Amino acid sequence: MKKTYKRNFVRNDKKELILYGYEKHEEVAGKELEVTEIPKPHMRWNPARAEWITYSSERKNRTSFPPKEYCPLCPGANLNFPTEIPFSDFEVAVFPNRWASFNSEGENIKSEILKTSASKGECEVIVYSSEHESTLAEMQTGRIELLINVWVDRYKKLLKKKNVKYVLPFENRGEECGVTLHHPHGQIYAYPFIPPAIEKEIRAFKKESFLIKIMKQLEEKYYVYQNENFVAAVPPFARYAYEVWIIPRNQIEGPWKFSDGQIEDFSKCIQKVVKGYDSFLNKRCPYIMGLHASPELNDNSFHFHVEFYPPLRHGDKPKILAGSESMAGVFIMDVLPEDSAKVLRKHMS
Repeated sequence: MKKTYKRNFVRNDKKELILYGYEKHEEVAGKELEVTEIPKPHMRWNPARAEWITYSSERKNRTSFPPKEYCPLCPGANLNFPTEIPFSDFEVAVFPNRWASFNSEGENIKSEILKTSASKGECEVIVYSSEHESTLAEMQTGRIELLINVWVDRYKKLLKKKNVKYVLPFENRGEECGVTLHHPHGQIYAYPFIPPAIEKEIRAFKKESFLIKIMKQLEEKYYVYQNENFVAAVPPFARYAYEVWIIPRNQIEGPWKFSDGQIEDFSKCIQKVVKGYDSFLNKRCPYIMGLHASPELNDNSFHFHVEFYPPLRHGDKPKILAGSESMAGVFIMDVLPEDSAKVLRKHMS
């Protein structure tokens, strides 16, 4: 595995821009963005659902659908205006989200009728490439391996913070999934609590290693791509027609425990799945991707996996979370997972 270099650049707002790459980054910074007001998000407890809701009104001001020549995630030194990255080039960049839903500056808004709390934690943006038109489907696996190493570094850093209970790297791809910037990027949310969906997974894995239990069926009937260390499959309990999980064959709590060979195979899986989605639709496929890892760096009960949710009902027809899904939390499916696996396998294997 290539050596990864890391540069910590302190911006004019005293926040860190971190540049990762296979080569040292020593360029002198150009003009930086003006300092913006730091959000002060807070949380309110929903007693009906027993879950936290985060409020951050500053998010209304975030950049939406700028033309390519004004993209805030492109290298700023190449443009006639400053961006988040004031250099002429970079490989992978990480920096705090200016419009954060969770940050260290969160303030509590006390209420006489509700339990409330400051929305502590972190929200980071992770820019996959300096190339505006690139995607995970088109990147070399070496670049995806670098991205995996960046995820690992952020996991290790964020999980050690006092106010962080869970770390979720994710990517929203396509306007159908809420994307407002088309430059290839993802986000990392470091929550001050364990999210409800993850709490359920933690309980499920502590009860039994259910992914190991169904691994043989995944390998034979539900797979879309597999290699020595990973199986990419449509889960037999899928909630979306073309949902895919990337699962290590052996139970492992997070990518920070991966060997070099596992990182290499993981990168191939990610590329195959995203490229296959695009081949299936014959265009860039929208999806939400999330890395589900243990909330602790040492917890051998959890089984790390990645979940992909294309918002599709059948073929290219959009999936809307309507009455049953939104009001009752009960998903209604038009397509059987085993049939979806057959279709996607033609494009991903």
